[in-house]
Amino acid sequence: MFLVVNQVLFRCDASMTIGSGHVMRCRTLARELLRSGADVVFLCRRQPGDLIEILAQEFCVLTLPELPLLTCEELEGRTLYEAWLGCSQQQDADQTFDLISAAGLQSIDWVVVDHYGIDAVWENHLLQRFGTRFSSKLLVIDDLADRSHQADLLLDQNYVGSGVDTRYSGLLPQHCRTFLGPHYALLGPEYPRFHALVPARRELHRVLVFFGGVDLNNLTTRALEALMAPELSCVAVDVVLGHQSPHRETVADMVSRRPLTTLHDPLPSLAGLMVRADLAIGACGSTAWERACLGLPTLVVAIAKNQLPFAQALDQAGFLMLLGDASEVQVPQIVDALKARLVEPWPAERSIQLTDGYGAARLAMAMLRLNAPLTLRRAELRDEALLLKWANDPDVRANSFSHDLISADDHHCWFEQGLLNPNRLMLIAVTHDGCPVGQIRFDRSPATGPGGVDEALIGLSLDQCSRGCGLSVPLVRLGLQVMQQRWGQSTHAVAEVLSSNDASNACFERCGFKSDAEVSSKSRHDMKLWRWCSMD
Repeated sequence: MFLVVNQVLFRCDASMTIGSGHVMRCRTLARELLRSGADVVFLCRRQPGDLIEILAQEFCVLTLPELPLLTCEELEGRTLYEAWLGCSQQQDADQTFDLISAAGLQSIDWVVVDHYGIDAVWENHLLQRFGTRFSSKLLVIDDLADRSHQADLLLDQNYVGSGVDTRYSGLLPQHCRTFLGPHYALLGPEYPRFHALVPARRELHRVLVFFGGVDLNNLTTRALEALMAPELSCVAVDVVLGHQSPHRETVADMVSRRPLTTLHDPLPSLAGLMVRADLAIGACGSTAWERACLGLPTLVVAIAKNQLPFAQALDQAGFLMLLGDASEVQVPQIVDALKARLVEPWPAERSIQLTDGYGAARLAMAMLRLNAPLTLRRAELRDEALLLKWANDPDVRANSFSHDLISADDHHCWFEQGLLNPNRLMLIAVTHDGCPVGQIRFDRSPATGPGGVDEALIGLSLDQCSRGCGLSVPLVRLGLQVMQQRWGQSTHAVAEVLSSNDASNACFERCGFKSDAEVSSKSRHDMKLWRWCSMD
């Protein structure tokens, strides 16, 4: 299998900053696909200062010819993004097809596109050129939700609050599956592995400063000037900045004059520094999800216009503190925010609820239809947000007796009570690498009279990434084993399923459940009752 990522790097110095984020998240997904057995090919256009050599260290990279630089001054919005492509979408798609043909690729199962200048025009044109030669599916990675796509899967890992499910309404074909929000953020595997190392952050002892490898806005210098305040002299500081940054020399000089301060070269991962830190100062790009995964409180400066709406939504929800955009944030403002962290009670950190770091694994599962072996573990406090997300999934609500969304407060009470309830068994299904992909729950009703039997009502759901992978039957069978270990073989399992839910009804039948007659009532809809006991 081949993954072709058409990654065009943007114009001038600023293009490196935006393009680097696209390259890094595509590289993360490509690595996960490699681990899952796929072959990976990158396809990029040559541009001054591009990051092709970084990709070429790990992958085969096909390169489109360099084009003359376009003037992007006074352009904004879609006209600016289209200018970054360097030519018309049809021309770029034609050159992409010609390059693929010249390279002799025999099959392309997925084309992954991550470029602000590409939309349904490019996507349709390339698929038309493919014809019957390649039966390819298309994954689009987007942030903007400002144009149509001809996609089979769409990933937007950003947080927009309650409007996430309608963000791409009218912009996608009906068959397109959407993976929206930080739950699917593309992070390296080290981030979920570091969960156990995250300390209880109660005081401000160490700060991490990172505004990207280039930091054209020179925000690193502003942050260091703020950290020079006498009240903050006892705080240790880690600074990360690339050698290509035009401000590297200035930053290095400031670091040398401040005690307890270390300047780090670019690192393969920031996870280690994030675990050590009590607070970060940075931007709101892909690094925001890395910090959130490790529960690191952050003071954020938006370094691009398209970052500001997401930063504002995260700030309003209490996941971070937004200081403003790069043009308005000044040193005294940063000083005040840091000093407040010294004297005010440390707030309960909520950002870890945004993502568990397994987004790349989930997307790889959805793309490759991986039938991964599952194991079950008991639900823990850390699973509360995950279970609420699954419970409010649109498909889950559509197949439930109540279609209403579950409030966070109601779910919190139900979840905490369930962890302590000896008659409730909540289990999380995980893959070999620990990625949670579903849940199964048993609510036991003990027998009330002589000759009666204990019955356990089943509820289950799968993350949308694992639907269609053949995991529902193994999930139920594993759950029944754990149920018997917990309550004994005499416990019977019962499932109530909407008659219209063909997939769930087929699942229980394959697992050996026997169906009672269909039940119809005004309050419970038409449903089927399924029963199972170990003697069947």
